[in-house]
Amino acid sequence: MSPLDPREDGVHRPDPARERWRESWYFKWWDFAHAIGGDTTIGYRPARGHSGALNVLWGDALPTLVAAELDHAPDHARPHPVAGLAYEQEEPFGVWRIRFDGRLNDGGALAACDPAAVVAAGDAAVPVSYDLRFTPDRPAYRYREDPEWDGLFDGHVDEVGRVTGTVTIDGATHAIDGRGCKDHSWGVRDWARPHGWRWVDMLFGDGGPELSLWRATFDGERWRQDGAIYAGTGAAAVAEPIVAFEETVSWAERPGAPRPARWEFAAASASHRLAGSAEIVCAVPLRYPIRDEHGRRTTAWIDRCRYEALLDDGRRAVGTVEFQRRV
Repeated sequence: MSPLDPREDGVHRPDPARERWRESWYFKWWDFAHAIGGDTTIGYRPARGHSGALNVLWGDALPTLVAAELDHAPDHARPHPVAGLAYEQEEPFGVWRIRFDGRLNDGGALAACDPAAVVAAGDAAVPVSYDLRFTPDRPAYRYREDPEWDGLFDGHVDEVGRVTGTVTIDGATHAIDGRGCKDHSWGVRDWARPHGWRWVDMLFGDGGPELSLWRATFDGERWRQDGAIYAGTGAAAVAEPIVAFEETVSWAERPGAPRPARWEFAAASASHRLAGSAEIVCAVPLRYPIRDEHGRRTTAWIDRCRYEALLDDGRRAVGTVEFQRRV
């Protein structure tokens, strides 16, 4: 399916001279029949010798279940399991297995997830297990080479496809057959350099056209972006680069920093346009103390969000969007 070098889907050689070099994989998915989804990541920092993971499950009838974990990684031969979360590649740019057996904290059912839940799972956390297969069904999209992305990544590849398997939450098992996306990036990930970013995926129950993109500003004014709209099936499947993107964000009060509440968007490729308005159903806060370019202490505040969108053409979408900013 993918014209990319198969080695791009494996691990990359770390650069020991760049302390913040990181390689990460993200899998995000949504089952439209059961209204259950997940957002997981494993990332490795060789300078620190550890891997970190974020694991989120959410759904219409669920509280937000979440845990953030760290573990030692002895080498960089593959994505190392972290706290029961494991990724396994069956073939490059083909099937990947996403497995978990452990516990996740209850972050509550409000739109603003409880920040105290975004830590390692405690003894009172909810037992969760899943065994999922991500099968891409459109070509992978590799971001264009651009030195201006330095500080976020050297290379970045997105895919969309089908997600199948089972999820068990506190003893209740659900058969999953939904849509998902995979993100793989490597290079320096410096939380202090961007003034803001937006990281988006958009999934449809009928398979598309679907969207993935990342946009960022490094001076607080000029934004740059890359990504694709995925459409078609079989030999006609394509990943078309986006050529335009616009957005408006509305915010709601929350202790510490306002949270994103509504998000209006318009993304276009050569053949497709996805435009509409989204409600932020849940925002999971991630906070990193940093110093800005003037040496002042501040916080890189990242809200990992699930949204539900109504498009201008009447279709409904579900996905995740990440809002990063300095607070």
